[in-house]
Amino acid sequence: MIDDNILNELRGRDIVLFVADKDEISENDVRFPVVYTGMGKMRMFSALVKWEKAHPGEKPLILNIGSAGSARYPIGEILCCTSFTNGGSELIYDRIEIPGEGASVFSGDYFMSTQTFSPEQVRTLSGQYDLFDMEAYAAALFCKEHGFQFCCLKAVSDNLDGNLKDWRAILEEIRKQFTSLLGQI
Repeated sequence: MIDDNILNELRGRDIVLFVADKDEISENDVRFPVVYTGMGKMRMFSALVKWEKAHPGEKPLILNIGSAGSARYPIGEILCCTSFTNGGSELIYDRIEIPGEGASVFSGDYFMSTQTFSPEQVRTLSGQYDLFDMEAYAAALFCKEHGFQFCCLKAVSDNLDGNLKDWRAILEEIRKQFTSLLGQI
């Protein structure tokens, strides 16, 4: 679960929340603006560019939350992320690190599972990264390039075994957890 130090760092800050899917958090459940981006790195980056153009000169902390797969952590666990790797269909990498102790995220173009990657690729990548998503790297890259402070919190929604349970039902539970957590800042 999230360390109290992270929550203390976020308290009282000017925050804009960027999230891929409306089922991950409701704008009615948090005290700061929410931007829904859609799934994928391009949609995340595009949403950040559009937001910055609409709010020139503003420099809030960008908070990205969402779901992620993990072979290391149980479904429902929320982790703070500090290492972001870009991985595409060719598995070409670029990494961004932010200060602090936290989880590593591999942001791919597809859901990470044995249905989209070979079982050997899933095993190898699961040994290198804590979490797998489709947006965090793009948000980290944008913030690095545009001088925004960045924080990323991801909740584990599946265990990468190819048997993704009802993702929407899992998101409902994750949404409750994020609502409770974000209500503390």
